[in-house]
Amino acid sequence: MIPLLLAAAVLTTLSAHGASAADLREGFTRALGLNAELRTLEAQRDVLVARRARGDALLPLAPTVQGGVRSDAIAQNRGYLQLEAGGTAPLWLPGEARALRGAADAQMTALAAQIARQRLLLAGEVRTAYWTWAIASAEEEAQRARVSQAAALERDLTRQVRAGQSPEADRLVAVAALREAEGALRERRLAAREAAIAFRTLTGAEPSAGGEERPSPQANGRQAPSDADPRLVAGRAAVEAGRAGERLAAARDRENPTLNGQVRWQRDARGDALQPNLMVGGALPLRHGPTYREQLAEARAGTVAAEAELAAAERTLRGSMDRARAARETALELARLAEARHAALRQQAGLFEQSYRAGQLPLIELVRVRGQLADADAARRRARAEAGRAASDVNQYLGVEPR
Repeated sequence: MIPLLLAAAVLTTLSAHGASAADLREGFTRALGLNAELRTLEAQRDVLVARRARGDALLPLAPTVQGGVRSDAIAQNRGYLQLEAGGTAPLWLPGEARALRGAADAQMTALAAQIARQRLLLAGEVRTAYWTWAIASAEEEAQRARVSQAAALERDLTRQVRAGQSPEADRLVAVAALREAEGALRERRLAAREAAIAFRTLTGAEPSAGGEERPSPQANGRQAPSDADPRLVAGRAAVEAGRAGERLAAARDRENPTLNGQVRWQRDARGDALQPNLMVGGALPLRHGPTYREQLAEARAGTVAAEAELAAAERTLRGSMDRARAARETALELARLAEARHAALRQQAGLFEQSYRAGQLPLIELVRVRGQLADADAARRRARAEAGRAASDVNQYLGVEPR
């Protein structure tokens, strides 16, 4: 009871704020604007643009300037004076700028692929939330119809008992059936509300019926995963980014060399003219073997991990698509069987109704067959929703967003 009251309170609060409704496609569109992972990935674009621009810069890092004054004013005070001004500029290593630009370009491609993959993952979450709600809603609707039918029977028997046309025992059977149906309806309603809350958490909107998906044309084939599948594209882009990182690590085999320049003005005694002189020099750091091998190994490890993930994704997608196709075929067959069962029980219930009105059948038998009909109605509604979810699952495994 407490969870039901809490769920009702949440729904009432959000309804007061005017939460709008959305079907599967609209819900996915709204979820794109709310997803934190997507916003984080998109924010990385500026980082990579700046990194690519750094590869086009004249220097790998900012230069430094320095200056100084020397004087004998504290000691002998003969007027000795020396002024110094200089600067140090780091230089690119051979091939480093090109490797940095290549790494940035590969990372930009990988980022775009990661965004597409995250969109597909989000589509899977929205699809799951939507169809969970659709199935729960279908079951709630079926149970509501069962309550309506049981309530009508209970009212009819109450009138008959008051008129002396039916025994009290029949009315109590109808009352028991009504209370059972009402209890089941409360459970279905709570399940539907919880599913609606999950959908709204992702999309910011209440779920609404409509917008069911049709399987992509690729669903009818048995081909390998498409080369355009976002998960495979992201895997291949990650491998290329790893290889570009290896090339950059190989180019950065030591610290950047530096070019130094210094101008000095000096006089030995007061009254002498300042004599300028210029000094130009540089520094070439030596390679430290252990550090270089470590960074190469680290870059290679990232590439190997990306290659392994790509191979695993290819294997997983093949199996997943086969299972999704089989599940859809089964769901369609179960929906057909559920419709046939419901039609047969509806005819049977009509015959039992006639027999009961003619006094040829006890009420308990009519209640029993009506219960079976209500179960069959719930089953066919659920089977329809399951068939819709199976179509969405096929598109999900094919890497197709809701459209």
